[in-house]
Amino acid sequence: MGNLKIKIISIIFIIVFVWMIMLLNAGPPKPTVLSEGKEVPIVQGTYCWQNIINNECVDKVPPPEIIANKKIVPFSVPPRSEIKISFKKPPIDGIEVDKWYSSDEIELVKVNDNVFSVPKEKGTYIYSISGRWDKGNSSYIFAIEVK
Repeated sequence: MGNLKIKIISIIFIIVFVWMIMLLNAGPPKPTVLSEGKEVPIVQGTYCWQNIINNECVDKVPPPEIIANKKIVPFSVPPRSEIKISFKKPPIDGIEVDKWYSSDEIELVKVNDNVFSVPKEKGTYIYSISGRWDKGNSSYIFAIEVK
C-alpha cells in the first residue's frame, strides 16, 4: 500500500511540474478579435519573447505579405462595424492597431477601450495589433472584407 501512495504522489508531482514548465514557457498572449460577436481569425506576426529556457525573436515579413503567403481569406464584416480586441493578460501600455495599405504604407487606427470601427467603404483591409508585456512584445495580423 505504501508503494502505491509513493507512485501516485510521484505521478501527481510530475504532472504538476510539467504543467508549470509549460505555463512558464508559454509564448506571447494571443488576442481574441470579435466582429458582431464572431471570432475573426488572427495570424502571429513579429515577436520577441522571454522564457525560462530561452529568449526568442521572430521577425516576419510585413502583414500584407503574410496574408498573401498564407492565403488568408478575409473575414466578412458590414460597413462601419466594430472590431473588439481582448487579451486574457492585457499589454502593459494597451494595444496599437495599424491598418496596412501596402508593405510600406501604414495608418495608425484610433482605438477606444480596445474597440475600433472598420471603414464604410467596401474592400479588403489588413490590420496588425501590437502590444508589450513584461516578457516581451508581439504583433498579430488579420484581414477583413467590408461588404
